[in-house]
Amino acid sequence: MKKYILSICIALGGLLASCSDDIDLVIPHATNITFSELEIPTRFSHVIPDGGFSVEGIHFNTVKSSDGQLSGGFCYSNRSNRSFVWQNTPEAIDSIRYSVWTTRPNNTGVYLVCHVNDDDASFTFDEPSVIDYILVANTSWAYLAMYYGDTYAGEDGEPVANPNIPSKPMGIWHSYVPGGVTKFADGDYFTLTAIGYKGGTQTGTVDFDLACKAGHNTANPDWDYIVNNWRKLELSALGEVDRVVFHLDSSDKDGEGVMRTPSWFCLDGFQLKQ
Repeated sequence: MKKYILSICIALGGLLASCSDDIDLVIPHATNITFSELEIPTRFSHVIPDGGFSVEGIHFNTVKSSDGQLSGGFCYSNRSNRSFVWQNTPEAIDSIRYSVWTTRPNNTGVYLVCHVNDDDASFTFDEPSVIDYILVANTSWAYLAMYYGDTYAGEDGEPVANPNIPSKPMGIWHSYVPGGVTKFADGDYFTLTAIGYKGGTQTGTVDFDLACKAGHNTANPDWDYIVNNWRKLELSALGEVDRVVFHLDSSDKDGEGVMRTPSWFCLDGFQLKQ
């Protein structure tokens, strides 16, 4: 099944700022890989397979922890949650760490969720290929952590309505990130890096800011945004590759330099060079 994705990066109500004034309409080619063939038994759910999975000659690494969570690499999901969660339970956190954050309910069907942990977040090709682009987005967990910080409440700490689902009961909302996070401010960033390899030799790297607050990008100091929709990430600069590894970096680190922003992101819509 083909998927048509309208990816727009605009300023809306002061919440998000544009990284481009262009409207980027991505219409899949016949060879576009959309992961629609991956089966998820129910809506608003996800699957963490044992030992990874393959789609059209691309093999995605999956590292599963003893409690069944994704400790590194890839799984697939159809979750689309724009709300804080009620409790700090695995079931509640699952609804945001395995969910894509988009301006409207996700309409791309099945997509991939990636947990970056050392070099576990990698995929390989049966045959070396050039990737024109992929689509990337923030998880709901990372977005909430960056945009609201650790806690969302009134000025005096009183309960307030969930900012994204106003009909929900009043509460004091938390991101439930272990160790806590800090709301992003000027100069902060959350950067995804794709590293290409062929035959064990690095072919190149591409950086993409999933968040770029004012002053971080020296060439474009006015850029001020947290990605809130699917965005196209051009990867042709990596050249022909047989392996790609993803890393994440954030300005929000603890005293020992460990990143506190949840090291998760979403991807979809692979387009290989024809």
